[in-house]
Amino acid sequence: MSHYTVGELANHLGVTVRTLQYYDRKGLLTAERASESNRRYYNDDHIQQLQLIVLLKQFGCTLDEIKTLLYEDSDMKTLKAMLQLHKKELETTIHDQTKALKHLNNVDQYISNHSSAPINHLSDIDKAMKQSTTLKSFKSKVLISAGIIGIIQYTGLITSLIRSSSKPFIAIVPVLVTYAVGLTTYYYKNISYLCPNCQHTFKPSLKQFILARHTMQTRKLECPKCHEPHYCIEVSDEKK
Repeated sequence: MSHYTVGELANHLGVTVRTLQYYDRKGLLTAERASESNRRYYNDDHIQQLQLIVLLKQFGCTLDEIKTLLYEDSDMKTLKAMLQLHKKELETTIHDQTKALKHLNNVDQYISNHSSAPINHLSDIDKAMKQSTTLKSFKSKVLISAGIIGIIQYTGLITSLIRSSSKPFIAIVPVLVTYAVGLTTYYYKNISYLCPNCQHTFKPSLKQFILARHTMQTRKLECPKCHEPHYCIEVSDEKK
């Protein structure tokens, strides 16, 4: 059987000498000692044991759990129970970290890269984020109404094409115009905007609201507080 020094074993499996010395003190991987020189050495059995230790650590097992598996209760049933426990812990950790990452991403969109606002403005961001449920509910209603009016519009258009007459489509134009005016008024009434530079929440004029460039969640506006133009973020209007 081959013999290995602590350095040779460390190099063989890519661990540090200090790690092997620690495992020795913990009774996890005890080196043999030469009777003449009292120097520590390892053999092929130690290599197999160290490979198991490295593998079990990758599974998330603690050193005490590994010691139990190697020297006290070394069947697969015990290993499976430990792995199931670590699996649940990892799933919980992943869930918590995913939730935290989502929260960080949400906060990040409310702060511009050049914002110099004080840290206490974070409470304004938190308040806006808590209103997101109300905002989602509002937008869902808007989308449903838009879907219904879209059906009416395309029904009129298709009917006009089939009949080769513009009358069916012309007949629904007043409905479309009334809906467009009503939707704009309703949307404007229920929405305010948060400046990503200073976190001030404001409502623009109706003219600014209509003419500003926009995305699904932002609108290019000048903040009345810091006077910086930004794509300001839609938030629910509490004063409506």
